[in-house]
Amino acid sequence: MSIQPCGIFNRNYGQCMAVMRTTPQWITFIAFLILMGVLPLFLDSYILSVINRIAIYIVVAHGLNILTGYTGQISVAQSAFMAVGAFTTGILSTKLGINLWLCMPFAGIVAGLVGILFGIPSFRVKGLYLALISIGAQFIIMYTLLHWKSLTGGVHGISIETLKFGSIEFGGDKSFFYIAVGTACLATYLVKNIVRTRSGRAFIAVRDNDIVAEFMGVNLYLYKVLSFFVGCFFAGIGGWLWACYIGSASIDQYSLIDSVWFLAMVVIGGMGSVLGTIFGVFFVEILREVTNIFGPVIGDAIPYLGMTVATALPLLTLGMIIVVFLIFEPRGLAHRWEIIKNLYRLWPYSR
Repeated sequence: MSIQPCGIFNRNYGQCMAVMRTTPQWITFIAFLILMGVLPLFLDSYILSVINRIAIYIVVAHGLNILTGYTGQISVAQSAFMAVGAFTTGILSTKLGINLWLCMPFAGIVAGLVGILFGIPSFRVKGLYLALISIGAQFIIMYTLLHWKSLTGGVHGISIETLKFGSIEFGGDKSFFYIAVGTACLATYLVKNIVRTRSGRAFIAVRDNDIVAEFMGVNLYLYKVLSFFVGCFFAGIGGWLWACYIGSASIDQYSLIDSVWFLAMVVIGGMGSVLGTIFGVFFVEILREVTNIFGPVIGDAIPYLGMTVATALPLLTLGMIIVVFLIFEPRGLAHRWEIIKNLYRLWPYSR
């Protein structure tokens, strides 16, 4: 439970539910927006590419957090639904000539509808059984995209033109930064408000105890399927972003291991936490970048290992980190952040 700073009181329900409650929070938020506006002017292309990737993954991870973190429906196919959004973008823009901006909602809706198709069994199974069904969804979707060559281009994929707004092109890391970060901020705002609605409370009730939730009048089938639609909708939007960013929709960009990475982001950040999702994406992506840099260094230092270390180090590190978090901090980075905030607010009278 979050503790309010000294002198801050909630006098009505609106203040209790407000995201920005104090003047320092508003100042911090405005400073963040200003920083995001000027940041591309001072960073090189490599760092901007990392930030762009983090922003896109935040959108996708938000969807998985709604599905797994808030509703308790385990999914290991988020990457496949992201691929659905990417190929929907490619098909609509190249074969039907639809503007890329208009492709964005269609990418999310189509991915959400495909998510419903594989979410229907969630009424009968849950837990590890549902996880196995989601793994099956990953392979079914990727197999379909690979072999429906007349529509998806098969192994060659679909080339996508540069995203434009009038005469402004968003083709480079610097220009696309504003699209990726802006969409990530909008997705965060939407998710933060979705989980505070009646549907969001129903999601949490289904996660905590579906039998009690049904006894209280929650339609389990409706809200489980709805969570699949919403979760996969955000994955489809992430697929639209990724396709516009790299300029193509190709199946080799959306593997099963990528779905595992997304699940790791949600677990490490803290399931059922919007801020935790952001923490998890940042943590995992920075960890991947560090291991990718030091992998070849270790390989050169220990020649007989060769490229084995460079290839396996990110996966080995991720596995160890997940084990450590599940043992010592199962509620994720978000819970640790709440503890730090409460200690700061109570200082020097910390308990």
